[in-house]
Amino acid sequence: MKQSLFESRSVRLVAVAVSLAAVTACSRTQPDLVAEKGRPAYVVPVRDSASTALEYVGEVRATQRIELAFPISGLVAQVLVEPGAAVRQGQILAMLDEEPLQAQFTVAASDVARTEAQATEAGLRVERARAAHSAGATSEGEWSAVQAELIVAEAALRSARAQRDLAGWSLGHAKLRAPAAGVVATRILEPGQTAGPGAPVMTIDGSGRELSVRVPEHLDLQPGQLVQLRRGTSLLESRVLRVSGRLEVGGLRQVFLSVPDVAQVGSTWAATVFPRAMATNKVGVQVPLRALLPGQTGDAGSVLRLKADGRTTELAAVQLGTVRGGWIEVATGLQAGDQVVVAGGASITPGAKVIPVVVSQ
Repeated sequence: MKQSLFESRSVRLVAVAVSLAAVTACSRTQPDLVAEKGRPAYVVPVRDSASTALEYVGEVRATQRIELAFPISGLVAQVLVEPGAAVRQGQILAMLDEEPLQAQFTVAASDVARTEAQATEAGLRVERARAAHSAGATSEGEWSAVQAELIVAEAALRSARAQRDLAGWSLGHAKLRAPAAGVVATRILEPGQTAGPGAPVMTIDGSGRELSVRVPEHLDLQPGQLVQLRRGTSLLESRVLRVSGRLEVGGLRQVFLSVPDVAQVGSTWAATVFPRAMATNKVGVQVPLRALLPGQTGDAGSVLRLKADGRTTELAAVQLGTVRGGWIEVATGLQAGDQVVVAGGASITPGAKVIPVVVSQ
């Protein structure tokens, strides 16, 4: 009886020992399995900067655009050109009614003739009075009066001549002429209308062509930056000529791009605007902002990148560029095809094994 109890107790002790050994074995191998398989890490493939290029539509305009106006007021008698017409320098484009202007000139010319006669008569009287004054036949008062008459007559003659010249100038400007060769862009007058002095009535597109495009302010385009133009299936390289300093409604800014001189004014071209890295011939990539590890200084930062095996992490030093939304440009340190850790990177050491979980962006 005692032997049976001893044997039963021995069996229970062996069972307990086996169970403890199994538990110990399990607790010892689980970390090893985790270390071998790695912890999950969210990763994102880097994005080529070229894929973020934006396209805008612009209109071709003349570099030299001349706005024309009559310097005098009058009734429009004739308009001799239509929009789109090619004109040569000095060509008459429109005419005012010359009849009232001609009448003013005739009156002014008559006044000149009258005052010239009066001045001539006053001059003759002065000569006669001079001889009489020398002989003592006239008083000082009479001599002074004759001289004063001549002065008044000569002043009246100068005034009449100025009025005649002004009337002649007005008559000559009743014809609107092209100051340079070009193409009529706009025409805002018709026969029978009254034209005011200085009021624009026509514009002419002269030499030179440029593309006017309105883009968001945040693009921060700079003169000389590379832009690609597309017209149908044709592609050609362009550059930013200048950027307007005035911000328009909606946060847009007008930018002028180079186009061939043969481009037709008013035609539309598509302009593909590349990030600054591409515009300076340094094609880079972009990574999400949340992929940057703490400790960024200026344009220098670092990210966790997956090695070629797709499971092991490594530290990659990167040169940072412009922020675009939730992404930032990377000029150096990464290349197309790389994958970077975007979540859990702060707790993952370089060289650690991870289980990549690709996040769509």
